[in-house]
Amino acid sequence: MMGTYVNPFQTSFLTNYTTNTSGTGSLMSTGVINVSQLVTQLMNAQSQPLTALQNQLSGIQTTLSAYGQLQGAVSSLQTAAQTLSNPSSFQAAQATVTGTGVAATVTGSPATANYAIGVSSIAQAQSVYSAPVADPTALNMGTGTLTIQMGSLSGSTFTGSGSAINVSITSSNDSLNGIAAAINAAASGSVNASVVTDASGSRLVLSAANTGLSNAFSVTSTGASGSGLAGIAFNPASPSSTPSSTAMGESQAAANANFTVNGLALSSASNTVTSAIQGVTLNLTQPTPSGAPAQVAIGSNQTAITNSVAGFLSAYNNYVATNNNLTAYNSQSNTASVLTGDSTAMQTSNSLQAIMSSATTAGGSSSYAYLAQIGVTFNSDGTLSLNQAQFQAALSANPSAVSAMFTQGGTGSSGGFAFQVASLATQLIGPNGAIGSAENAANNQITNLNSQITTEQGMLAQIKQNLIAQYSQLNANLVQAQQTQASLYTQLAALPG
Repeated sequence: MMGTYVNPFQTSFLTNYTTNTSGTGSLMSTGVINVSQLVTQLMNAQSQPLTALQNQLSGIQTTLSAYGQLQGAVSSLQTAAQTLSNPSSFQAAQATVTGTGVAATVTGSPATANYAIGVSSIAQAQSVYSAPVADPTALNMGTGTLTIQMGSLSGSTFTGSGSAINVSITSSNDSLNGIAAAINAAASGSVNASVVTDASGSRLVLSAANTGLSNAFSVTSTGASGSGLAGIAFNPASPSSTPSSTAMGESQAAANANFTVNGLALSSASNTVTSAIQGVTLNLTQPTPSGAPAQVAIGSNQTAITNSVAGFLSAYNNYVATNNNLTAYNSQSNTASVLTGDSTAMQTSNSLQAIMSSATTAGGSSSYAYLAQIGVTFNSDGTLSLNQAQFQAALSANPSAVSAMFTQGGTGSSGGFAFQVASLATQLIGPNGAIGSAENAANNQITNLNSQITTEQGMLAQIKQNLIAQYSQLNANLVQAQQTQASLYTQLAALPG
């Protein structure tokens, strides 16, 4: 009798097939062929053009970011240069005061000059006070109406101006404290009321909010039901230094400041005088000694001007540092930076350096021409240093020439250094300038690459789908063939031997 035939392939295949199929009869993604692994390997090769596009996009985005940093540094330099190119940057002045009684502050652009300021009297605010009372909280001053009239005083003539201030005093507020509170509520800051207390009692004190003869005031009491309220009255045209039952006393009369500027007699309602010297505010603090007026010298503020120039140089140095960082090449590691050898960066650097290292005729042929002549020198890394002592010496010797070296003014057709830098920076970062054009070109490249990447991704998705379907079908066909082969082996094995 013939022995039973055993197909070794049948056992191993059926075991593998049973493990890798779902038994649903659908296309096989597993089986004899590992479709997932095969498709992944095939797609890696197919995706190389996409990877190249993505790498190119990343490089251009990095370059665009670098252009953005360069543009930012040039923009900051543009702002600093525009500020310094304005002649007003070199018109900063300061006031120096020698003596007492006067303080001076530059508030505009005054001419260089010396002034003798003599102060005979300072401006005062009118102040009056009432007779004392024992208890400022007692409601016993009487009721009625107080009328406060602001106005001006000329000699013994008081002329009211504006609306009168009416203050109603009732039984609920007819204490000294209550009257002060009622006046402050109604007077809106024109007159200030307070209660002053000492050993002799409490007094109501009324003071004008502002100094000067034009800020005097009168007080009248109408319908007073008590002697206390009747005494809250005052006529600045006929003042008394002591209070009575019908009038308040004057502790300080309204007065204007009286002073001289180089011998010219002037008067001011305020001790803060803004009109006597153009561009200068005088603060009168006390009378000056007889025959010894305060001396006010108006001159150039070299510190402020030096700081303005230093600010411009700082912006230039910031640009240089940014450019150096973006274009550096490390020879030891053979590593380039993002803009190493970039024509846009080189053009920008060369153009700015050409301006700062050249001569200018803006100040005229007989004045300074090079920055080094006024203390501005180049360092080995391309930045600039300022020798403040040398700069201020040049500024003292010829301030107009130093100003012309930087500003739009002067005799040169191209203007000073700051003016030229501002003009160039504006051009560079404009849409048609070197940096602006480079940024626009990079943005256009990014747009085009994104479009190509999207198209490529769509094509790859379709290829992958086709490969999966193709090899799944092949897997299914192989499984079917192997099942048929196994069946044949089984039939053969069953034949009689």
